[in-house]
Amino acid sequence: MLRKEIKIILVGFGNVYRKDDGLGITLLDSIPEDIHKLKIPEISIDLAEVIKDFDVVIFIDAAINGERFTFKKLSSNSSTSPLSHHMSCEELLIWTRVLYQTEPEAYLLSIKGYDFDFGKELSEEGKRNLEEASTYIRKFINEIM
Repeated sequence: MLRKEIKIILVGFGNVYRKDDGLGITLLDSIPEDIHKLKIPEISIDLAEVIKDFDVVIFIDAAINGERFTFKKLSSNSSTSPLSHHMSCEELLIWTRVLYQTEPEAYLLSIKGYDFDFGKELSEEGKRNLEEASTYIRKFINEIM
């Protein structure tokens, strides 16, 4: 029996001009070329049209608090309203389901950052977290493909 090829997209978001806020975008540079990748400043409803065509979407962002990195499965079964200025990943999944009657399996990889001041250089702690998160996500992708 042939195994179905899984279409995966990684969506890194943040601001590369605010040091560690660019961790999510920077991680995409360590991912093999055969994986679809998208670098964006923030989540918006326009992404629904993009992610509707994928089986798995992995959102990658910087975090102010928490562990060195966290990885969790997302659900569109949210009680929050998808009508706000800043859209969450879960709200994007709701809109994708409403607009296109489809919903990819979704995950969020959050990488802890330490310095969010203006500049392009990542903090040393942020670089270490980025390396660990990159290793983890490449292993995860290999396991599901």
